[in-house]
Amino acid sequence: MELAAQGVVPLGGGTRLLASAVELPNLLDLVGLGLSAVHVEDEDLVVGATATLQDLVESPLAYPATAGLLPLACRTAAASRTIRGMATLAGEAVQGDPDSELVAALLALNAVFTIAHPREPRESPALRFLRNPTTDLEGGGLVEKVLIPGAPHGAALERVAALPSLPPLVSVVVTTTFSGERLSRVRVATTGLTGRPARVAEAESHVERTAGDDEVLREAAELVARAAPFRADAEASAEHRRQLARVLALRALRGAVDRGRRRQPPDIPRLRPPASHRGAAPLANFTSGRLDVTANGRKLRVDAEARTSLLDLLRGAGIFGAKAGCGAGRCGACTVLLDGRAVASCLTLAVRAQGRTVLTVEGLGTSARPHVLQTVFAEEGAIGCGFCTPALLLGAKSLLDAVPNPTEDEVREALTGLCRCTGYVKPVRAVLAAASRRER
Repeated sequence: MELAAQGVVPLGGGTRLLASAVELPNLLDLVGLGLSAVHVEDEDLVVGATATLQDLVESPLAYPATAGLLPLACRTAAASRTIRGMATLAGEAVQGDPDSELVAALLALNAVFTIAHPREPRESPALRFLRNPTTDLEGGGLVEKVLIPGAPHGAALERVAALPSLPPLVSVVVTTTFSGERLSRVRVATTGLTGRPARVAEAESHVERTAGDDEVLREAAELVARAAPFRADAEASAEHRRQLARVLALRALRGAVDRGRRRQPPDIPRLRPPASHRGAAPLANFTSGRLDVTANGRKLRVDAEARTSLLDLLRGAGIFGAKAGCGAGRCGACTVLLDGRAVASCLTLAVRAQGRTVLTVEGLGTSARPHVLQTVFAEEGAIGCGFCTPALLLGAKSLLDAVPNPTEDEVREALTGLCRCTGYVKPVRAVLAAASRRER
């Protein structure tokens, strides 16, 4: 807190700060503070500030505690599993995209932010905190955890985007809670506004204390379209966003009311066993020095600066399987496995690999003894131009190590974001073939 008060910038996953073009002189790495737990306390979901989006997608607790909304919002906030495995909940709340559906979901879930502060601990409701996080964090405040109080009965998220992996033009998030046959609480939040995502109180109050019949929901959707300050920009006019919001709000209201009325439990997908949680050996006040890293079974002792990326460290050591692509975690070409967890090495500080194990494609197999994935990728013609193939192979290995017999959907989810040019048909086919061979 003292360092944050002096202007040192807190760093969670790094997917926002390290992808930024702004050079930050001093960073405060929060990963070693033990703030990554996800648990239930007095029927409320408690999420540590450095819990990743993928932690929430894979938490069996997050589904019933949020009617499935929080894991869904995490998946839509980042299509790439690699990025979800790095981005933290608090980091996305504070530094996230202006049209973040995750922020909208936290608003609809009545989240409460617990903040450690030099003067006194603070609890700030999402309605206040997410409007301008710097207000509560000013003077050395750090988000400690996020509380989701009480599970809603129903929830829904509807969105429209130019591409599924892009931020939405508009999204609408709704949660509903019933008392008997009537709605006791309704929360409606939307994106695509002149500012950050916000709740639409007029629509909420219009539906509360009603039975949620369709005419009321239509009127509430109209209120969303009319009351929310939608913005105009190069992607869409304000009027177009209003029209989209009217349709999306009605869909979301109908979905959340229907699920809430039926008390339909959310579907929980097959979850992977938990992977290593990025526990780097502590190196306080690191500016430069030598790091000890095991790469592809070989122990390395290499010099690094505080801002050296894991990608630069590996390539400086003559390991070129991880490719330098976009430098912002978008292309996936730099993906490596860090203690078995896929990370974008361009957004991972080398100091975080201290005392840990890194696997690149060079360690997967050799020309004399290729890994089964390498063999099948060649047989299926899944290599394409080859630039992103190492990332696809490593993403597939991480999946098969955790789920030996994946479904096609699980394979697609594991490979999403690891290549910018392929249609994924042949890589998906190759991974399924490799899984079949490993079973025999």
